[in-house]
Amino acid sequence: MALSVSYGERYGWTVVQVAGEVDISGVAALRERLQRLVTGGCLRMVVDISRVDFCDSTGFAVLVATRRMLSSRDGQLRLVLPGPEVHTRKILQLFGIERIFDVHDSVDDALADLREPLLAADAADAAEAAEVADAVPRPREGTHAAAAD
Repeated sequence: MALSVSYGERYGWTVVQVAGEVDISGVAALRERLQRLVTGGCLRMVVDISRVDFCDSTGFAVLVATRRMLSSRDGQLRLVLPGPEVHTRKILQLFGIERIFDVHDSVDDALADLREPLLAADAADAAEAAEVADAVPRPREGTHAAAAD
């Protein structure tokens, strides 16, 4: 399967989806895309390689180089790995990927700490709005509110 690289944004993080085979023939496209994102100002990145069928040492080296580029700019890289039963993950574990990277099982897991404060903030905003709405006097049915002079 040919290498496919796409990206988008969630919670202020760039999420890069990688699928296919990351080997000597496709690694240049991955390296170029990741470098372009970092040099373009991306400081927080999730690289999802959960759909990568094969990753050799050149692919691993690109991930390490991207992590270093982000670190040098005070950025962060989170990595989403294939499932534990997938051969690609086992190979990456031999490279020591879990000691080097902040690894997760899904993009949702990688962004969970960002989503929860937003949900809490939304709940707090809703509670505050309800308090304000309760504090504003409303005219009763059948009566008219008089404007103050």
